[in-house]
Amino acid sequence: MPDAPTAAPTATAVGEGPEHALQKGMTADAVKQIMGHPAEIKLMATATGKAEVWVYRRTSSTPVRQVQVGTRVTTTPVTGDHQGNMPAMSVDEPVYAQQIEVVDETISLLMFDDKLIEQKASAQKRLEYK
Repeated sequence: MPDAPTAAPTATAVGEGPEHALQKGMTADAVKQIMGHPAEIKLMATATGKAEVWVYRRTSSTPVRQVQVGTRVTTTPVTGDHQGNMPAMSVDEPVYAQQIEVVDETISLLMFDDKLIEQKASAQKRLEYK
C-alpha cells in the first residue's frame, strides 16, 4: 500500500519557533515580546539575585500516512441460484486510520535578574491514530 503524501504541520515544527530569535542577555520584557508569557515560572533559590526558569510548551502534529489498524467482518450477498436462494459470504475487510506524528516540545529559559542566561529545548514524539 503506498504512503499518502505528507501534509504541512498544524503548528510550528520543532526547532523552527520564535526561540531562535532569543539571545543571551536579553531582558525579560524583550523575551516576552518574542515568546509571550510562559506557561509556567519556576522560582529558584539563590543568594546573589533573582533566578527563574520560564517554561514554554507547544505541540505540533503532522499526518504521516494511512495505516491498517484492524479488520471487520462484512457479510455480502452472493448471486443466488435459479430457485431464488441468496447465500451470503463473510469477508474480512481492512480498517484504515490516519497515523499522525505528534511532537510535544518544551522550551526552558533560565532568567537571572530579568535577563536571559540560557535556553534549552526538548521534544517527545508519539503516534496517534484517527
